[in-house]
Amino acid sequence: MASPDIPQLDVEIPEITQVAFVVEDLEDGMDRFSNILGVGPWDVYRFEPPALTDRTFRGESHEYAMRLALADVGETMLELIEPLEGPSIYTEHLDEHGEGLHHVACFAFEDTHAVIDAFEDAGMPVIQSGNFDGVEYWYFDTADELNGTIFETAANLEAIPEPEMTYPE
Repeated sequence: MASPDIPQLDVEIPEITQVAFVVEDLEDGMDRFSNILGVGPWDVYRFEPPALTDRTFRGESHEYAMRLALADVGETMLELIEPLEGPSIYTEHLDEHGEGLHHVACFAFEDTHAVIDAFEDAGMPVIQSGNFDGVEYWYFDTADELNGTIFETAANLEAIPEPEMTYPE
């Protein structure tokens, strides 16, 4: 029987598309995951204006920027995120927990906006969002329910631009 303290959502996760870690230094993080686990190569992106728009943090319009690196591990995307400027859920994580697992994501929903509504209706609102060159993303306040882990979804991933670089080159 489900606990009455845990919100019940009518959402089925078709896959875990991404597992993400927050790091202090992106190159160091890529080196550690590459050297220890053989992960790579990494596509590196800089999420900042003018490509990054419509940024929100904790329910308000807010400025933040980050660098991130993406690598495939089988069918799952591994993401490393280094915050660059402004308070964000990434800087909160570093301040409260240090480096480590930050969120899991599913980008395979047929109706992303229905998923957003379901999370918000269940009391897990969007805590950060933005638009990176047409790719919209939303993070939900699931840390209490998912043992410190945040859940993310995104839409229009086919619009993601070419990476700023591939590491190692």
